[in-house]
Amino acid sequence: MKKTMRLVYVASPYASISSARDENQRRVYAKKIAVSACKKIVKAGYEPISPVLAFCDIFDEKTDREKVMKACLELLSDCSYIYFANSVYSKNSSGMKMEKRYARELGIVELELEQKNKKEEW
Repeated sequence: MKKTMRLVYVASPYASISSARDENQRRVYAKKIAVSACKKIVKAGYEPISPVLAFCDIFDEKTDREKVMKACLELLSDCSYIYFANSVYSKNSSGMKMEKRYARELGIVELELEQKNKKEEW
């Protein structure tokens, strides 16, 4: 697939959302974080692609994690930019760390749209 100049991979936490009481609540929190990040990307004039929004209702985190992460990295390779959702859960996200390493390997540019110190509640 050809990279598009405006396509932004939106990296956001999922498994690291520790305050969720169960998987359904984790899914709700993850979607809120991803939607918020995607709206920022659209407002900045880019097109977002969020693996959380694409995959969280399709795959099971416990049994399909490796398959999902492989698909995430494949999606990422088709993007020109990566954006990391600014959430309290982002720092401890092993998936986001993997995405960051892979984006650097590929030379994908990181978009920064807000202050690093200001974290969103979700």
